[in-house]
Amino acid sequence: MSYNILNYPNSRYGSSITTIEPHYKNVINKINPDLIVVVEMLQQNGVQQFLNNVLGNDFNAANVTIQSSNSSGYDGNDCAFYYKPSKVRLIETKTISARTRVISSFKVVSNSTNDTLIILGVHLKANVYNSSDNNLLNQQKRTDAVISLRNETDKYHPKTNFLVCGDFNIFSSDEQAFQKLTDKSKTGYVIDFTNSIGYWSGDPKFSSVCTHSSTRLDTRLDMILVSQSLIDKGGVDYVENSFKIFGNDGNQFNKSVANTTNAWFLNDPDLAVSTTTASDHLPIYADFEFGVKTNIHDIYLPSDFKLEQNYPNPFNPTTTIRFSIPETEYVTLKVFDVLGNEIETLIDRELNFGEHSVVFDARNLSSGVYFFRLTTLTFSQTKSMVVIK
Repeated sequence: MSYNILNYPNSRYGSSITTIEPHYKNVINKINPDLIVVVEMLQQNGVQQFLNNVLGNDFNAANVTIQSSNSSGYDGNDCAFYYKPSKVRLIETKTISARTRVISSFKVVSNSTNDTLIILGVHLKANVYNSSDNNLLNQQKRTDAVISLRNETDKYHPKTNFLVCGDFNIFSSDEQAFQKLTDKSKTGYVIDFTNSIGYWSGDPKFSSVCTHSSTRLDTRLDMILVSQSLIDKGGVDYVENSFKIFGNDGNQFNKSVANTTNAWFLNDPDLAVSTTTASDHLPIYADFEFGVKTNIHDIYLPSDFKLEQNYPNPFNPTTTIRFSIPETEYVTLKVFDVLGNEIETLIDRELNFGEHSVVFDARNLSSGVYFFRLTTLTFSQTKSMVVIK
């Protein structure tokens, strides 16, 4: 779930934020998500306050640092992340420098399948109404931020499961920022599974994808965009047609979603009030299935790291090195001589969990003892092998 929670925990509408919190809770309980990215978290104390007052004991909060806006044009870090520890464990939280707000990255691993998913939370620079000159600059700021994002995702292994969500403040599929997000010239691209092509703001033909505002629905700002691996079958999969914009039944263009004809709220007018009171954005969500088998073979889920002895050994001129990793990791596999000199790098990239193998060719080496070393962030092991000619 992704949700712009409108300058939390600042008071607004002439009321204390504590009077707004029950409305957040009402909406979120109805959706019942396992993972939540919230946007516009403006104060550090708000991270824990939202957990305590809205989400409750089923969730944990990622350890993020909320940074305030400053005079140099930096708009702060305002993406917080919450997850159910009964479902996943959080193994990495980091920020990616970007203009004008940092991008937040959260890596989780399923407790039941050990599948890994990276969630990137964004809040790109918004337009200023009635200021076309400034908005040209703001478009460029969004583009620059996406370039920083792509510099990160283009480093991912092609099979990495990741998604980008939040408030993009992009108004058209033709905007350069969106074009760069979906550019398939490198592997770090994302896919818009709504396939919405055109200028999204103020056009009733895009009413079904509008997320702003809850009291006059006319613009698409919030999105969940997914990697190719989440579309391809196997590992972690996006569940087809599961993406929803909470409160948008496609028939409320230029209206408040609390309209009495809205199919979302026909039997629950209190929920309609909560949706419009909690935020000017509608929450969005999608389902992802972990542990999906491919149609080729069953997926083996190793419980620990394991570096096997090469086979054959001794060998001439080739041998196979096999190893297993229990979760997606950045892996290096290198060969050294007896003096510790590096002979060859066989692997230097992120790999998905499971069994892997690589063939080492020693035809250019002399007879003798050599060593191969597997290294990840949390594991390192070395074994010896013998070349005989």
